[in-house]
Amino acid sequence: MPTPDIPATCRTHLEFMQWADALMLAAVAEHMPGEIGTLRHIYLAELVWFGRVQGQAGLMLGHLDAPADIGALQEVWPRVHRDWLDWAAALTDWDTIIPHLNLKGEEFRMPAWQIVLHLVNHGSFHRGQVAAMLRAAGHTPPATDLILYYRQTG
Repeated sequence: MPTPDIPATCRTHLEFMQWADALMLAAVAEHMPGEIGTLRHIYLAELVWFGRVQGQAGLMLGHLDAPADIGALQEVWPRVHRDWLDWAAALTDWDTIIPHLNLKGEEFRMPAWQIVLHLVNHGSFHRGQVAAMLRAAGHTPPATDLILYYRQTG
């Protein structure tokens, strides 16, 4: 079995994250615009981790201001996605160690590729929660499975 191409895999997964976030954001904006707490969390996590890969090891969710409403979230989130994709396009060493603190203030050091895959996985988990909320409110959530992204982008 061939070894995966880490840079291409990480870049593809960041593109998937952008695609899936946009689908879920549009669904929430249409059906439940007042229920953005979980989407805010996903957005802030993406912003925190971006700050960390930029050298802000101690950046935490509580250091950032959350978008006030769905309109503000729709305005700012695309820029975070562009920042991630631009960073990934420029990164040459995916084994670069990213120091960061966890919620307890403990220091960790992980390679950039693990941070990216964690970030994408984190968003998938929480988008699943948002999908459940939409379904509970009587709405059909968008399908944001990774396999669908692969099939659509070929």
